[in-house]
Amino acid sequence: MNKIKILDCTLRDGGYINDWDFKDIHIAKILKALDNSHIDIIECGYLDDKKGAKNNSTLFDSTATADKVLASLSKSDAQKVIMINLGDFDAKNLPPKEKTSIDGIRLAFHKKDIDKAFETAYKIKELGFKLYFQPMVTKNYKDIEFLSIIEKTNELNPYAFYIVDSFGSMTLDEFHKYLILAQNNLNSSISLGYHSHNNMQLAFSNAISMCNQNLKREIIID
Repeated sequence: MNKIKILDCTLRDGGYINDWDFKDIHIAKILKALDNSHIDIIECGYLDDKKGAKNNSTLFDSTATADKVLASLSKSDAQKVIMINLGDFDAKNLPPKEKTSIDGIRLAFHKKDIDKAFETAYKIKELGFKLYFQPMVTKNYKDIEFLSIIEKTNELNPYAFYIVDSFGSMTLDEFHKYLILAQNNLNSSISLGYHSHNNMQLAFSNAISMCNQNLKREIIID
């Protein structure tokens, strides 16, 4: 059977609606609600050392700033995750895992930046973080290209690898194609995640279909 985990990205992806202008008091309330709901993985925002703020935002300038808002989750069993868009935050500015309350880092990148993404991913892993490896716009990858990135991902051995429907345009048949390719070629120890937007109202049905597959691995639904 699949072990299904839920990742909530309200404070991160939701920032595209309000320009990450979450007041600190509202961040605390959202985090408390998510913890009370027993969400498995809480994504608290972005790291951005160019545009990040020190307060009242989930676009953080550093892990130290993120740690301040995550203090309320110190006794929570939820994984605390933060995203880096490749190029927006220098991995050299990351502390070792033991010096922050952040458990995992989701690294998002475009197809043209694959080599740099793997280089950064290895640095993140060396620091001790759980790595969520997210090649954006999965539909941009031809089958052979998707298999190639899976092969390299197996060598990297991240905590999770993602199928990403960045524009909410993936039909069920298309989704199943990438799901089967990932299931048959991704190491079973690596969690398989699904991140979708809902432009064609298909995100939920695709997610339910994924949950109903007998994948025999941990899956993560955003």
